[in-house]
Amino acid sequence: MLEHIDIRNLALIEDIHIDFTAGFNVLTGETGAGKSIILGALGLLMGEKADGNMVRTGAQEASIAALVSLDSNHMMLSWLRDHGVEPDDGAVLIRRVVRQRGRGAIYVQSTPMTRSDLATISDALFDMHGQHEHQSLLHSDRQRKVLDSYGECTPELETYAVQLKQLEALEHEASSIEHALEQAGKEADYLAFVAEELDRAQVQPSEDDLLEEEVSVLSQYETIQENLELVHDTLKGAVGEGAVHELASAMQASRRAAKADASLEEIAARLETIYFETQDIAESLRDRLSQMSFSQARLDELQARLALLQRLKKKYGPSLDAVIRFHNEVKEKLTGSEQSDERLEILRKEIRRQDELVQESAQRLRKKRIAAAERLQKEITARLVHLGMPHVVFSIEVTEKQRTIHGADQVDFWFSANLGEPKRSMKEIASGGELSRVMLAVKTVLAEADDVETLVFDEVDAGIGGSVAIAVGQQMAELAQSRQVIAITHLASIAAKAEHHLVVHKETEQGRTYTKIHPVTEAQRIAEIARMLSGRHDDERALAHARSLVI
Repeated sequence: MLEHIDIRNLALIEDIHIDFTAGFNVLTGETGAGKSIILGALGLLMGEKADGNMVRTGAQEASIAALVSLDSNHMMLSWLRDHGVEPDDGAVLIRRVVRQRGRGAIYVQSTPMTRSDLATISDALFDMHGQHEHQSLLHSDRQRKVLDSYGECTPELETYAVQLKQLEALEHEASSIEHALEQAGKEADYLAFVAEELDRAQVQPSEDDLLEEEVSVLSQYETIQENLELVHDTLKGAVGEGAVHELASAMQASRRAAKADASLEEIAARLETIYFETQDIAESLRDRLSQMSFSQARLDELQARLALLQRLKKKYGPSLDAVIRFHNEVKEKLTGSEQSDERLEILRKEIRRQDELVQESAQRLRKKRIAAAERLQKEITARLVHLGMPHVVFSIEVTEKQRTIHGADQVDFWFSANLGEPKRSMKEIASGGELSRVMLAVKTVLAEADDVETLVFDEVDAGIGGSVAIAVGQQMAELAQSRQVIAITHLASIAAKAEHHLVVHKETEQGRTYTKIHPVTEAQRIAEIARMLSGRHDDERALAHARSLVI
């Protein structure tokens, strides 16, 4: 509910504060007093485009601030919290600044918002009638929501939506598999060739390193053999007089010396260690030389294998590990294609079954919508007849369309005000008074079904009077039993039904004009209604008539 609004430096308004109440609020005043400025301020809070020319002469900026209270279960609370806004005692402050030069600003509490955000918030909080761009019921999507709410279609809609999402998930999985199979089909011959080639190769991890080491040894066989023989001959000697023989003599001499001088024991022991180690090296060299052999065939084999591995690395990966991984991936793809074919066949059967369920749910939802539409159009038609449209034709058409998450139905409200005129979409209604009365009838019928709390009516009295005006006032008062209604009117019979009456007027001070607003009660209110009836506040007959209307 709109608690109050502050408007500063907007056109003729310098600084006014307006308190609204629950129920029926009405704004009246002479033509040109500034009611449209207040309406424009509300429009700015609903996300309308701002113009720097709206700022009052002499001021740099205009501002509009509104305090709006929300029920604890209001649908906007989660949206606000998702955007960093926390209500204060169930209320939020919406503020918009319009500057003469430069970009304006929008805040909800203290959080900056965009004009798109503001429109989202206002669409859930307010409905303005009389300004085409703010009449949500002109849009087919909103009409569908209203019909669903009136017809209590939520259970069927939720069931349908869940089933459709399940169907879409199955279709998405099937599409992914089909794409993968299509790609696999294009690659099938290539993958089979790769798998066969790598199967034959039998690549082992780090195999290339081991082969390169063996090739290096075979390639330098002569150098290794010649040098090992040289070392062996040096140690053992060609006739047994090599380094080992000399070390044996030195070891024996050191032992003899150590018997005479115990301090030489360490040297004798060290020589003995060197002797045995050298003797062991010589024997190892002898064994190695005896085992060495050179095979050109083996070298050729190794070099051929290395060349193969190099080609595989160049084709399938920079390393053998990468080649092995690629080999595994190819085998998985080939195996996966077979499994995917089986899974795709299963999915297609599941999709057919799920599609049947979705169609059945969509049919149940359409049937319920059609039944609700028949009831709703009768109720709205009866209201419109009461509002001075005796030949009105109002219908709600539910037609089939491509299904979405909201069903497979197009919902449209159609209207004809006069006998012999064809029905038109509500978007094509040109008369503001006609449109406002249609909206008033719809809102009255849907008072409990619709979820917008604050309704603003402008031009609702255009082209009506007498008993029709009285009926409009009665319906607005009835609507105000469950919604906050704010109406700008020139008709006394409508103003008389309000619970909270505000009068807009102009004052001139020091050569400047100001728009002012103040609430009226009792005698002041009677006088204002008398003015609306006769043009004068003090006309006795008008005052008596005003009293009879208020009672």
